[in-house]
Amino acid sequence: MDQENQAQIQALSQKYSNEEIIAVLGSADPEMAVIAAETVAGGNLMFIDPFAEAQLGLKAYHIVELKEFIDHQVYLRHMEMIEMIIDISKIIYEVSTVRKQFFTSEVSV
Repeated sequence: MDQENQAQIQALSQKYSNEEIIAVLGSADPEMAVIAAETVAGGNLMFIDPFAEAQLGLKAYHIVELKEFIDHQVYLRHMEMIEMIIDISKIIYEVSTVRKQFFTSEVSV
């Protein structure tokens, strides 16, 4: 997650409560998705850039977890090819594990 995206997320988290927004991730790499999920939940673990020491408390979901909430044609247009190359079950497992780690009352979507 680059610094520009982090700055935008931080600005939104200051405008809205963490019950009003979530972070939607799109990384094809499960490890990168975990880092992004940990960053928006608990802050930047490297203590550099806009999230340094900021604990936003945002729940993160990978876009594949939200498939049922997205218009089918829109999802197909943007995600159909990507679904063929990513390990969906691993990404969902990894990102949901981060939510459970930071939010003990996590309920699956």
